[in-house]
Amino acid sequence: MGNPQVSVLMPVYNGARYLREAIDSILQQTFADFEFIIVLDPSDDNSKTIIESYTDPRIILVQNEVKLGLAVSLNHGLIMARGEYVARMDADDISLPERLARQLDFMEKNPMIGVSGTSIKTIGNNPGIVISHTSDPDMIRSFMLFQPHMTHPTVIMRRSLIDQYHFTYDPAFFKAEDYKLWSIYSRSFPFSNLNEVLLLYRLHTENAQRLDFAEHQKFAGLVRLGELKQLGIDVTDQEFALHQALSILRFEPSIRFAAECRQWLNKLEKANQISRYYPEPAFCRSLQYLWIEVCRVCNVTNPEY
Repeated sequence: MGNPQVSVLMPVYNGARYLREAIDSILQQTFADFEFIIVLDPSDDNSKTIIESYTDPRIILVQNEVKLGLAVSLNHGLIMARGEYVARMDADDISLPERLARQLDFMEKNPMIGVSGTSIKTIGNNPGIVISHTSDPDMIRSFMLFQPHMTHPTVIMRRSLIDQYHFTYDPAFFKAEDYKLWSIYSRSFPFSNLNEVLLLYRLHTENAQRLDFAEHQKFAGLVRLGELKQLGIDVTDQEFALHQALSILRFEPSIRFAAECRQWLNKLEKANQISRYYPEPAFCRSLQYLWIEVCRVCNVTNPEY
């Protein structure tokens, strides 16, 4: 038998509560030519028992002898993957039946795209929210200074580029491994998004990684610092605090904050005019988007940037 066209990669750690739903959603895909690599960290629940209850030959269980964490587990899976494409999945989400078929079709029709994601709809706590990201590769690249406009468990990646660029998740960026990865490789090839809801993204209290917001922002901030350095800016502590607040649009609204943001955005624009690190005019559009959002929250009546 030849290699499967797609390798689905899913790390698991203490995921028993929602694991069967996640596995079933992959096995019930309308596209069937895939291998399903499940990398299991030693767990305190019956995750292993659930996985071993399946007899589908497409499932490949990789049992870590000690807890390695998300990044290292993903790296192990990437090394093992034999498919032309690698699709991510999380152990508490649900992939809709057409997900792999639609993403594969998109990638085949857009051979220049290296990584693509999809829209999501939340389930569990605070259900029913649809989150979509831009499909424009230049906008995705430009927004990397602030936030990754990719939802990690929805992405599909070309394995040829994984091999060519030695794709690896960096464990040092705990809780922001994906942001770090995208910030590096979006410099080398285009990213995009398919604007269809193809994954149900679960919000729940057991998922500490998704809820530990402060910890995530700490490591996301390190990625932003790296982007600012590449842009040519040696940021002050005050500027970095402003950039963090602006990136996640969480701040105490005031006219003073809006004025500081405008000054900072102007500095970013001028730095990019010199370095040409981000593509134009997409970068200016990303700045304009953030400025309009700041004006809306701060009740600034003249949002012209």
